[in-house]
Formats: sequence, C-alpha cells, structure tokens
Amino acid sequence: MVRKIQAKLVLRLHAQGLSGRAIARSQGMSRRSVSDVLDAARAVGVGWDDVAGKTDGEVYALLYFVKSVFRV
Repeated sequence: MVRKIQAKLVLRLHAQGLSGRAIARSQGMSRRSVSDVLDAARAVGVGWDDVAGKTDGEVYALLYFVKSVFRV
C-alpha cells in the first residue's frame, strides 16, 4: 500500500530549521518525497505559517490539487 506523504509534518520540520535530508532521515521518508513537498509548497507560495491551522488532508490537497485534478 502507498502511504500518503505527511506534507504538513515536512513543512513544520522545515520551518524549525531541519534540512530536507534531516527530515527524510528522521521520518523514514525518501529525500525525493521531502523535496517534492517543499517544491510543491514553493510553487503555490505557502509555508508552515500558512498551513499550521489546517488538517493534514487540507494541506495535501492544497499542495497536490492540480496534480490530482489532471491525473489520467
């Protein structure tokens, strides 16, 4: 089964100053997954302060909405 990326957690840890590599290592994620979250957040112009009050699902939808809408 495929796990949904914990985008909100990645953004929180990045805001706390952890590098992508450190986040990946500490959470058992691939560096690519962490990089994808950070790239998606930059693309839509959001950071931890913008998503702190949102649920995990809302954050994931915010970052990956376009990708899911146009999935074939």
